[in-house]
Amino acid sequence: MNIDRLDQNYLKALTVLYVEDDDETRVQFSEFLQRPIGTLITAVNGAEGLQAFIDHSPDIVVTDILMPVMDGLTMADEIRALSPSVPIVVITAFEQTDYLMKAISIGIDKYVTKPVNSFLLFECLLECAHRLRAEQQLKLQHKREIQDVWSKHNKIIATLAGGIAHDYNNMMHAVLGCATLAGSEAENGDGKYLAMIEQYYEESKKLARTLILIGMGTDENMMRGDLMPHVLHVTRNVLFNTDIDLILDYAAETPDVTFCAYQMELVISNLVTNAVEAMPGEGILRLSARTIFITEDYNLPLESGNYLQISLVDSGSGIAPEILPHIFEPYFSTKERGLQKGMGLSLALCHTIILRHGGFISAESTPGAGTKFQIWLPLAE
Repeated sequence: MNIDRLDQNYLKALTVLYVEDDDETRVQFSEFLQRPIGTLITAVNGAEGLQAFIDHSPDIVVTDILMPVMDGLTMADEIRALSPSVPIVVITAFEQTDYLMKAISIGIDKYVTKPVNSFLLFECLLECAHRLRAEQQLKLQHKREIQDVWSKHNKIIATLAGGIAHDYNNMMHAVLGCATLAGSEAENGDGKYLAMIEQYYEESKKLARTLILIGMGTDENMMRGDLMPHVLHVTRNVLFNTDIDLILDYAAETPDVTFCAYQMELVISNLVTNAVEAMPGEGILRLSARTIFITEDYNLPLESGNYLQISLVDSGSGIAPEILPHIFEPYFSTKERGLQKGMGLSLALCHTIILRHGGFISAESTPGAGTKFQIWLPLAE
């Protein structure tokens, strides 16, 4: 089956809105259009056509220009505001430059003059169907990529849970050993092992809270509001008593997002802490935020829509190219393993939390030139 045949079959499943004020012309081309398409909706002027578009959401719009009540180009402009990507084919007996230029400025896909050649109109519809079919295939591919990200996310969750349980078991064994030794040291007043028990206990509480965080998701304690005050508060707390300069670049108020304050503060705390460790002396940390409309062109595993993009850029040592692809993997760490750091959970947790908020997190880095973390979170509806 060739491309034209695929497009013809696809065209038969589509709905077309045809707007024409002349009764004879409308009847004539309605009979023609009903054959190659799936469903035909007709209207006698731009106002009726606009309402029909709102009511039925057709896949393609075919319209005359000069009509009473509302002309075709005005209707097309209104439709473009509602659906920027719907194909629009204009049919008119006028060839003046001003109509053509206005049609171009609106974003009309095809421009056909009267008397209309039925073959040319059919070719226009086929081209529209070809574009729609290609866009559908891209959306399906994009959806599969999102599903693949979630599949990997679920594997991360399983690995995290197993790793935390393993660490927790080791920690409790250490507590048990210290408790045994503490009894023998009590006679001479040495409190070393008791102090170790207390340290292990505090670390086990942190680990348990992490395990609870992974298990509970984002259903509890969700709020809607401006996230940036939380981000700034945590960032300044982590940078307190350091020689790192903080540079801010975002509006006084940013659009609302839906988030769990504790989880998002944990994400920012981990990212800023990593930045501080990458700049052991003095350095610069840039915090910026902006609203961005994500489409498939961005090549991100996100649904199309408006997002808050948060960027944290440090002037530290950067991340080696062979390490960068693995930094969001659970229990991957270049730090020394121990109680206080090197557990290898922080960035994996960040990744998990952001995904559960419907967003995405990425990292870019060049050795010796710093690291840039970016977070995208969907704006609250």
